[in-house]
Parts: sequence; C-alpha cells; structure tokens
Amino acid sequence: MKYDVVIRCKNEMEWLPRVITSLKNQTIKPTKIIIVDNASNDGSQEYALEQDCLLVPYNQPKNAEYNYSRALNIGIQETSENEVLILSAHCELVTSRSVQNLIEARYAYDAAGVYGRQIPTLNSNPVDTRDLLTVFGRERIVFITHPFFHNAFSLIDRSAWELCHFDESINGIEDRLWAREQALKGRKIIYDPDSIVYHEHGLNQNLSMNRALRVCKQLKYIHKDDIFDWPTFDQDDQSH
Repeated sequence: MKYDVVIRCKNEMEWLPRVITSLKNQTIKPTKIIIVDNASNDGSQEYALEQDCLLVPYNQPKNAEYNYSRALNIGIQETSENEVLILSAHCELVTSRSVQNLIEARYAYDAAGVYGRQIPTLNSNPVDTRDLLTVFGRERIVFITHPFFHNAFSLIDRSAWELCHFDESINGIEDRLWAREQALKGRKIIYDPDSIVYHEHGLNQNLSMNRALRVCKQLKYIHKDDIFDWPTFDQDDQSH
C-alpha cells in the first residue's frame, strides 16, 4: 500500500510539526508529502523543506481570492501514487493505523473516496465540540447516492480525480460537490470511523459568519430541492 499526501498550508507552524510527525508514525509511511503553501511567513515553508516535503507554491492569481479547489488540484497534480491522502495542516492523526484503515476501506468497497472521523481536542470550544461529535459518529457509512465528504481528512482514488478534478469555479464544500459527482458516476463514498484525527477548530471555524455565508451559497447547488425558496445570501447583508 502506497500513498502520497497533499496538505494545504498558510502559516501553520503551530500545528505542522505535530501533523508531519503523526504522518511519519503511521504503520504505512507516505511516499511523498506535498505542501501546497499560500505564502506562509511563519517558518512553515522552511520546516516543510527540513522534513523533506515537496513544497509547491499556491501562486494565487492577482486580485483573486484563495480557492480551495485550485489548491487541491495543484497538489494532487504533483502526486504519483494512486492513493492520495488529503489532510488539513491542523489535523493530527490520532492512531498509527489511521491511514491504513482509510486505504483498506477504499479497497474493500472500491470507493472513489473515504473520509475519516474528526474529534475535538481539550481546547476545542463547545460549539466545535458539539458539531464534531454530532457529525462524525462511530458507525461506518456507505454512501451511494447522496454522500457527505470532508477533505480535512480524506483519501481519494487518483484515477477518479483524473476524470473529475475539484471544481475551481466554486469556492467551498468542494469535497461534497466532488463526492456528488462521483456518486453520479456510480462510485461509492465511505465514512470510516476507525480512521481518526484531532481537529481543534472544528467544522465551522468558531461560528464565522462569512464562512457560513460562503458555504450556504455553495450548498444551494446540492440542496436546491430541499428548500422551496432559498434566501439570497449576501456577505454584506447578514440579516438572513
């Protein structure tokens, strides 16, 4: 079993050493760790190079906002193994078998992607703790038609990505939109609760309203049939 790792990073020295160490302590060591760096100036770039990671600059286009899909596609383009682990720069692997469990689950179901369990730390605030423990349960889920997916800790089939890159025309929930496209192609998405990371900042980034507005705009594409009349989400108008 071989895999490469893609980590999106901007000024993550608080977490990066723990994340890289947890990767190197896995039962299956990564072939390559790729850091897609967005102009870090806190030592993250230097540390990544010291740890023999492949440092790839994000090179944000002028006057354009950071695009999560573009960062992933840049990183995955640099991978050579078919198994690609996507990991947040502040998600520390909890057990030494976390990656192995993901790979075994993907093979068992011939899935396009597998995502693991995210649990809070002692420093997580109550809202993030509630959300993580609610969303990431203890039972395996096999999604066939309407998958959830989360790229803070996931493993994808690179050949599936080659047929369907992360959509750079949207910015946010690129993981769920990609998973939906895979389901439409007849591929499964798996949630594996035995693969675990710590995620101190949780799913909603401490109730950031700007983040919520951005995500809701993208959710309209997935849930257009779930709400009869969607409100107009405007970052300058937070009254909705």
